[in-house]
Amino acid sequence: MAALDDDIAAFEQMKADLEAHHLGEWVVFHHGRYVEAFGDFQSAASAAVERFDLGPYLIRQVGTSAIQLSATTVFRPAHANGSGGV
Repeated sequence: MAALDDDIAAFEQMKADLEAHHLGEWVVFHHGRYVEAFGDFQSAASAAVERFDLGPYLIRQVGTSAIQLSATTVFRPAHANGSGGV
C-alpha cells in the first residue's frame, strides 16, 4: 500500500497548514497530493469515490487523532443487516 503511505506522509507534511485553515474539516489525499477539504465525512467520501473510484485514497479529519479500525468494522456486507443473517 505504497500509495496510501504516500497519502499519509503528505497529510503529515501539511498538517500544520491544514490545522490553521481547515480545522475540523475532512480532507482527501490521493497519490500523495492534497485534493480538497469538506465540511463532513459523507461529502469527502462521495467526492473521493466519484473522482477516484475505489481508491486508495486517504480521508482524514483535520485536528483529530487517527484511529485504527479492523477490516470487519470497515466492511460490513449488506446482507449482514437482514434478518436470518449468514
